Amino acid sequence: MQRATKKIALLAALLLGVVLVPASAPAGILPSARLIPLWHADVPIPREGYEHALTSRDFLLRTGRGVLALGADDGRPRWKYQLTTASATGWDLASGVVVIDYYRPAKQARAGHELVAVSSATGRELWRRQGTSLPPGWRRSPAPRDRSPVFAAEDLETGAIKGISTGTGRDVWSFRVPAGCDVSGSAARAADVLLFLACGRSPRLLLLDAATGTTLRSIPLPAGTAPDFQVADDMIAVFGDRAMTLFDDRGRAVLHHGECWPRCAVSREPGLVLTTYHSGQDDVLAATSWPDGVPLWQVKPAPAYEKLVEGGIGVREGFGGLPVVDAIDPGTGAATSYTQSVPAAVLASAGQRLYVGSGMRAAGRTRRVRISALRRVPPGRGPSLLAGVNPGRWPDACALLPGGTFSPDRPQTTLYGYTLPRPVACHYTESGGGSLTVRVLWIAGDANEAADMIETMADVYAYRPAAGIGDQAVVDDSPPTRIYFRAGQVVAAVASSNLPTRRRLTALAGSIAARLRDAGSGVRAPVTLPTAPSRRVGLSRLPGTKVTVAQEVTAPPVVAAYLLDGHPYVREKGSFTRLGTKVHALSPSGAWGARTTEKYPSRGRDPVTILDTAKRSVRRIPTVKAPMGVATPVWSPDGRRLLLTATDGGTITGFVIIDLATMRPRFVRVTHGDRYSGAFRWGGDARTVAVQSGPESDDESAEDDLDVTFFDLDGTVDRRLQNVGKLIDGLNWTSPSGLLFATHCPGRTSQTCLWRTANGARTARIPFEPDALVSWYGEERLLGWHALDSGEQSLAVTDFSGQPLTHLARAYGHDGLTLVPGAA
Repeated sequence: MQRATKKIALLAALLLGVVLVPASAPAGILPSARLIPLWHADVPIPREGYEHALTSRDFLLRTGRGVLALGADDGRPRWKYQLTTASATGWDLASGVVVIDYYRPAKQARAGHELVAVSSATGRELWRRQGTSLPPGWRRSPAPRDRSPVFAAEDLETGAIKGISTGTGRDVWSFRVPAGCDVSGSAARAADVLLFLACGRSPRLLLLDAATGTTLRSIPLPAGTAPDFQVADDMIAVFGDRAMTLFDDRGRAVLHHGECWPRCAVSREPGLVLTTYHSGQDDVLAATSWPDGVPLWQVKPAPAYEKLVEGGIGVREGFGGLPVVDAIDPGTGAATSYTQSVPAAVLASAGQRLYVGSGMRAAGRTRRVRISALRRVPPGRGPSLLAGVNPGRWPDACALLPGGTFSPDRPQTTLYGYTLPRPVACHYTESGGGSLTVRVLWIAGDANEAADMIETMADVYAYRPAAGIGDQAVVDDSPPTRIYFRAGQVVAAVASSNLPTRRRLTALAGSIAARLRDAGSGVRAPVTLPTAPSRRVGLSRLPGTKVTVAQEVTAPPVVAAYLLDGHPYVREKGSFTRLGTKVHALSPSGAWGARTTEKYPSRGRDPVTILDTAKRSVRRIPTVKAPMGVATPVWSPDGRRLLLTATDGGTITGFVIIDLATMRPRFVRVTHGDRYSGAFRWGGDARTVAVQSGPESDDESAEDDLDVTFFDLDGTVDRRLQNVGKLIDGLNWTSPSGLLFATHCPGRTSQTCLWRTANGARTARIPFEPDALVSWYGEERLLGWHALDSGEQSLAVTDFSGQPLTHLARAYGHDGLTLVPGAA
């Protein structure tokens, strides 16, 4: 459980902090701060995740089994309460008592919900109560409740909301929900219980006295408001329709922000609240006196904070999509910034201490979370942004492979938001189609510090050691697609998803490490870097949808076109125009659309309709002759050819290709059509087409045996890749180069698997829902929908770890919507 505290050096590129200065900080910039690790603990967690609470003595985790208490100062487990026969679905904490809501399925003894109370000091069981649960939509409030007399609970037999004694579990009061209303959200603070009531089109928020259950306040809310809320002492924040309203305990709306991107965030601090919102093309960080609502200061433009944590901690996206932590001075808005370069959610803050959680991705092992306590070190006369490394001597990532076989391209010169004179990352390609990416992650203060960084990567990602690469290296699952290594003080990484042999990447990593060792670590000298530019983002709602897109002013469009319930929306002069002709598929640029008929004539040829979206012209092209028909149009990656699947009585007979240059259909028959299912789609190089093959069965387990068969464009079988799982959307199933394709993972259909198109070797298994995939985003990232705690969905760029990196859009539902993304 414990980690030696010798690891006090900078883990800049992997776990710990580098000072970053938000360009928008108004004054008092504080340089040279860092985070020091105090302890960490690895805790098994089920698929549904975990919740946390911080007390003066303990850091508590609630998982699907129960509650674990770790010492806040040392991380040692102090007590654990678990039931192996039931699932912990929720919890609450008040007056030194932890109550856990357990649920047993109907087939088990004592089926249903049961509340179990334990001492927060010892974990000793105090009382149980069957037939009750925490109220609907329960959210545990972080507001202190040291003297709260009751827990709020729901009587599952009567539906009444009850206050039950924290000490005994007995009834103190009962509240009958008004007729015609349902409780859609609930929480509790020291003096009151909050109920969000859905009463037709008149939602409202009730505040009940915690001691008596009498109604203190009834606050009307706008129609359609969802129970997305946050509570703190004397403050209630309600989120809805991309707006945030802050209420005081009298029910008065003190503060309202109408532009929230990615969402508004709020943190209650002594005497004030910190809020973030969007204004015009800029993000804003503001401090407002509470509860009188007097503005104190404002930072504009401000970093795009994803959330605020009590204690004045702002969390935002940093280098490579990894989190940056800003410690914000509530008096001035000045910020001291730290970068964490492994995904770690900031959970809580207390004084100079941060508590963060990192998901552990150990393949084939029980899922775990690493809880770490980090101490913020006050700034002083320490090193500059790059820890004293002169940026002019930073190794050139595009000069680390000898010329000949590989050619460098796509250099990246930005590190932590700052531009260096030489590339810190470079993409290499070779004529045979192989490619890899090289990144120089960091130059540490000494070799021991660099070694700690590699060890941290091994711990968090469960990578295995690799011999013969530099001074120290770790690789991911076999075959290795990513290698982290060090050469003296230099920490670097190589990654590839398409090199044909595992030894090839290992050999290249060893060659790069040798060149880095020969080059040395650069000159360590103070340096002043320019301020990182702020991101200017404009928000726009896609017409006809509940999707808001965040578009950087100088970047290519996030959305090139889209389909909504079959109607194409195309971009014209910066806005979208709805076309009247319905289509089933848009080409990658949105220039063309295609539609097939659901009922084709018993005589004649089944037509396909092709729409020129710019000219608004429609052409109807006859294809195969009845009784055959065509369906499922798919455009080629270059948008110049259309692919259709031909069937006869539900059995695949072949495919049809229409070249836009001639508008003539070409039917290609395939044999043994009953072996195939679904629809044809283009291979990534557009020189082949592919279709699902394997058993036809309603049994989900049969999906483990599904194959994919590739055909030449004359109908000859090119190859068959076995046991790859169910194919996903036909337009975006392959990477831009065509070297990889994506499926529902065999045996784990809620995960996405990536395979080599050449031989069917699996290169990655990503904890990301395949049906949520929108498209590839370059060769090594995906674009897809992620569920948010608020009930919304975020369209985000995702790496092969499944972590959302850059959020591009938010939606209150996207059924019937098909996006055509812009350039990656």
